[in-house]
Formats: sequence, structure tokens, C-alpha cells
Amino acid sequence: MHRSQFCTARETILTKLTNPKGFYFEEGSFHGATYATAEEAVASLGMEHAAAYLRFDLDTLSAEDVTEEFAAQWLTKFEGTPDDEDRCLPLYVRTSQAWDDWCSDFTVENGLAFTQRSHGTLNHRQQFGA
Repeated sequence: MHRSQFCTARETILTKLTNPKGFYFEEGSFHGATYATAEEAVASLGMEHAAAYLRFDLDTLSAEDVTEEFAAQWLTKFEGTPDDEDRCLPLYVRTSQAWDDWCSDFTVENGLAFTQRSHGTLNHRQQFGA
């Protein structure tokens, strides 16, 4: 399905945040806010401790996980290396498939051997879940 906007006026972005006792949700913006692109949404709503992002439809009361879109968009501006995983990546990026794909592309482009066993994201997932 092709969307003309990343988030329409009848939707809102919910952010799943972490704290020492678990998770809680926070509404990303006021009702009626629109985001034409994922880039616009990440610039406005991106948080370091966010574990996931959900696009919540106010008419159908259903949510769609858009964490991968947020992570992929965040990575378009990232200028680090796979070794920077523990230092500067938001939680939602570290645990995303987009990060695994980005690392794989980075190592191929730079002539490095990518091995899943030595890549930290997979260890993070094994320890803490997806």
C-alpha cells in the first residue's frame, strides 16, 4: 500500500520508552499533526531511549509498528562504523533489522568481512530479545 504521508492527521505516533522497571508509552505529538516523510517524523520524535515506534490509527484503534522505518531513516545520516554500536546508537536502532542490514552493507563497501558471530547486535538480541 502506498501512503501519501508517513503519518496523517487521524493517526499519532506512540513511542515505547524504557525505564528500569519496564516500558511505558508516550504520545509523540498532538492530534492532527502530520508527517509527510519518515525523515520528518524522526527529526521531531526520535529519542535515544525509545525501544519502538507505533503509528496508531485513531479511527480503527489499531497500531502498526514503524520502528524499522524510523531506524532506517536514522541510519541515513549516521556517519559512524559498526564499532560505534554501544556508543552512540539509540536503542531502537541497535535492535533493528535496519542496523544489521546497514552493518552488512558497510562491511561490503569497505572490503571487510562481516561475520554474525562477531557483530554485537546479535548478542544484544540474544540477551534482551527483539
